[in-house]
Amino acid sequence: MALSILKGLLQGYVQSLFDEGIVNDQFSQIHTSKSEEEPEHVVQLIDKYFVDVETILSELTSKIDCPDVDFSKLSELAHKVDERSLSIGAKHVKLACADLIKSCDQMNKENFSRALIWIKNEFSHTRNKLEAYAQMERRIIRLKSKQQSSACVPSSSLGCLREVSEK
Repeated sequence: MALSILKGLLQGYVQSLFDEGIVNDQFSQIHTSKSEEEPEHVVQLIDKYFVDVETILSELTSKIDCPDVDFSKLSELAHKVDERSLSIGAKHVKLACADLIKSCDQMNKENFSRALIWIKNEFSHTRNKLEAYAQMERRIIRLKSKQQSSACVPSSSLGCLREVSEK
C-alpha cells in the first residue's frame, strides 16, 4: 500500500514539474521508460546531468574571468549544457542556454555574465526539483526491494524462492 501511495505522489510530482515548465516531454519519456531490470537508471541519468552541468558551469565561470575571453570555447561549453539539458528534458535550463549562446555569438562579455547568472539560477532551481524527484524514486526502489525480499520463501541451498502469490 505504501508503495502505491509513493508512486502516486511521484506521478503527481512529475506532473507538477511538467506544469511548472521545469521539465518537458523528454523528461516524461525518461520517467515512463523506467525498467524493472534497471530501476536506478533514471536517477543515474539525473545524477550524471548534475555532475556534467556543474562542471561545465564552473568552467564557464573561470573562462569568462580571463582577460582574453575565447568566445568560441565558451560557445562550445554553452552548447554542451544545452545538449545535456535537452537530453534530460530540463526545459528551463535549456531556455537559459539560448541567451548564453547568443551572447557568445555577439562576443559580449557583459551579456554573457548576465546570462551565466541566469543559467546558474535556473540550473540550481531545476537541480533542487530533480533532487526531490530522485529522492522519491530511490525511496520507491528501496520499498520495492524490501517487498521483494520479504516475499521470498527460504529454500535449502538455493537461497529463496518467490511465492506464487505476490501482492
